[in-house]
Amino acid sequence: MKRLHLLLVLLISSVAFSQKIVTKSYNSKELGAQRNLKIYIPKKYDENEKLKYPIAIVLGDQYLFDLYVGNAKLFADTDKAPQQIVIGIDMEKTYSKDVSIIPSNDALTSVGKKFYNFIKKEIIPYAEATYRTSPFMAIAGEGKAANFITHFLKEEKPIFNSYVLASPQFSDLALNTIESYSLSRLGNIDNTFFIYASNNKEFIPKEQNDKFKQIGTYLSSFETKNLHIKFDEFNTAPNLLSVISETLPRAFTKMFALYAKITKYEFEANVKDLEPLEAIKYLEQKYLDIEYLYGNNLNVRLDDIFTIEGIVIDKQNGDYLRVLGDFVMIKYPELHLGDYYVGKYYEIGKDYEKADFYYKAAYGKMDPSDPYANAFYENIKRVNDLMKKQKPAEEENLDPEEDNNNEDDDN
Repeated sequence: MKRLHLLLVLLISSVAFSQKIVTKSYNSKELGAQRNLKIYIPKKYDENEKLKYPIAIVLGDQYLFDLYVGNAKLFADTDKAPQQIVIGIDMEKTYSKDVSIIPSNDALTSVGKKFYNFIKKEIIPYAEATYRTSPFMAIAGEGKAANFITHFLKEEKPIFNSYVLASPQFSDLALNTIESYSLSRLGNIDNTFFIYASNNKEFIPKEQNDKFKQIGTYLSSFETKNLHIKFDEFNTAPNLLSVISETLPRAFTKMFALYAKITKYEFEANVKDLEPLEAIKYLEQKYLDIEYLYGNNLNVRLDDIFTIEGIVIDKQNGDYLRVLGDFVMIKYPELHLGDYYVGKYYEIGKDYEKADFYYKAAYGKMDPSDPYANAFYENIKRVNDLMKKQKPAEEENLDPEEDNNNEDDDN
């Protein structure tokens, strides 16, 4: 098991170093000194000038930055998260002072305040001025740096959406301090927030584990829908490094859950019992929320369309297939799928001429080499056969001789 975790760390680190990472020496007025930054820029950053990127700030050792970057790439490459710009701050010689607090009242020391303002007033504005950034921001740290991160929760207008606390070393008064922030106020803010923390009681003193549980219980007591809390305990982890390496992918899964395509869990919990029009609206709203939260104007995934397809076809006699078809034609005008749904709508309604029109329009958009093209043509043949059967019945009903005979019989 230990070997497996080591290989995972090495793999992610190698992925991180294979990407574009720039080094910046920042002359800080807040710190009164220069501080080195490492900035990961996604490989395809220059290819799309309209795309904006969430920002992540990583505090701590070099390996935490490498792990974050590796996970950022892996999640983006598998379409489970947007691409991110990651900023690592060099704290090798200043770590203890940067994140220091006053034990008697849990306030930041004078040096800690300067580091806090360095992040708030210099690093973030620098990132926003230099790169195409979205409103979504995350901050991650471990140990004392994770405890330091919680001080950002006091901001009346929150700076960060996501707070990742890897094996946090909470101060004695951390719970009282967090309680003083009145986090229920976040429920009145039109945004979404995540606090993810990890721990393993085997590698920390009992008093630290008790603080972890107390703070986790307190934060989890909030019923605010836009504040998502998860305090994970990895009690089977073989060492502290494995706890930290497991923290990031689990945190990513939580804070980018909305971005990913509809999972089986999301379908079972939120979608399967919806009526057709509600399912279509749910899908549309999901992608509006993705754009609002992460800044990515992401087109609706075909997989998500297929996920609600059965609901629209099977419920209410397919009455909302026309709505789904129009929705898909707007999103994918070059594909045959939208025309197919509209054709299916008319076929169910026995308007075979219109069904034939849309099926032919759909077939015309398909590549002749598409292995499904021949099978799709069966839709056209089927509605044409139904039209032939329908017309004699209509002509029979409109037969003038029959009408005359009926009149004679009446006479």
